[in-house]
Amino acid sequence: MVAELRNGELNVIGVSNAKSKGVKDGIIVDIEAAATAIKSAISQAEEKAGISIKSVNVGLPGNLLQVEPTQGMIPVTSDTKEITDQDVENVVKSALTKSMTPDREVITFIPEEFIVDGFQGIRDPRGMMGVRLEMRGLLYTGPRTILHNLRKTVERSGVQVENIIISPLALVRSVLNEGEREFGATVIDMGAGQTTVATIRNQELQFTNILQEGGDYVTKDISKVLKTSQKLAEGLKLNYGEAYPSLASNETFQVEVIGEVEPVEVTESYLAEIISARIKHIFEQIKQELERRHLLDLPGGIVLIGGNAILPGIVELAQEVFGVGVKLYVPNQVGIRNPAFAHVISLSEFAGQLTEVHLLAQRAVKGEDTLRHQPINFGGMIQRVTQVAQPTPIQPVQNTEVEQSASTNVVAPKEDKVSSQNKPKIADRFRGLIGSMFDE
Repeated sequence: MVAELRNGELNVIGVSNAKSKGVKDGIIVDIEAAATAIKSAISQAEEKAGISIKSVNVGLPGNLLQVEPTQGMIPVTSDTKEITDQDVENVVKSALTKSMTPDREVITFIPEEFIVDGFQGIRDPRGMMGVRLEMRGLLYTGPRTILHNLRKTVERSGVQVENIIISPLALVRSVLNEGEREFGATVIDMGAGQTTVATIRNQELQFTNILQEGGDYVTKDISKVLKTSQKLAEGLKLNYGEAYPSLASNETFQVEVIGEVEPVEVTESYLAEIISARIKHIFEQIKQELERRHLLDLPGGIVLIGGNAILPGIVELAQEVFGVGVKLYVPNQVGIRNPAFAHVISLSEFAGQLTEVHLLAQRAVKGEDTLRHQPINFGGMIQRVTQVAQPTPIQPVQNTEVEQSASTNVVAPKEDKVSSQNKPKIADRFRGLIGSMFDE
């Protein structure tokens, strides 16, 4: 998806997608195949939007992600005691001195608040006067090997990694309103290859998880039970599928069955039974995880997105299984009012709405080469990139728990960089692409 963000409004100017290749269980297993898929999506997007993509933001779920609170403190050394961009970078760097095991690497750092001479709750301290600057935030780290593979794959497709976007954070920020993020809600992204869960409460991510079952499993079930090809099974799911059997009719349709000379008649209600069995199984697994963490009965309930969420009756089935309020989220962007695009839209919005303070923090992370481990020696084949990106599941942090796996979503911004002398407006700085290696 190619989009422009102007005055806070997302303007989609092109959409493309490519079938995911080289990825298994959310992990890149074939760099060349995955790079080819990314390159195909980007090429289509460039052609439709009439722009050239040079760098991208990579969105990742929390596969093997670790997140922990950290803080830094520095003296303000300038003669005027006025806090500058450099002071913000320095205080972030002071927070990155935490020791890490050799197999992990910093993905990103998200500032939560700054403290100037004891005054708390400051979002942007630049321009303020003080003698001591403190900062609190969340540090995200991930496995170096997986991070390397992702960066290598993106580079092999002909573009550079600009920034890391933690996909669950982008999702909950885009899909949920302020009240839902405060009081708590769960987003379920029902993709083709996997189903992703993200729960937020008190504006903080509480839990994420990925189930390696999605819409493709539903298609395979239909193919197996009706003894027909997966291609025909996919068509049956889209044309006659119903997720809630009670809402399905007894009207019949014909199915070409392997081994039969004549097509066999099947009722819509029977097809609904096949579909609902798999989706109910997925929902029940999610329910167990949420109940175990006391996150099921949050006021915001359950919000469904993703390509598999467009099946009729999906909300009714979810309400029956979870026993809480459930709604289907549909993006309001013209031309892509489809839950399947909710994820990539969230990445685009997140990248476009990054504040200058967040961009300074990312620049500090990227610039601190001395705080990073040297690359693993894979026979001299490793190429380091100046911009970091990668996945990981979130482990418990102050009652926060995340288990995740990685699929790649790509967001390409304009090439403008933050400068302490010349800071362009966010709206002018962002013009981007999201080419998602959709499972949908």
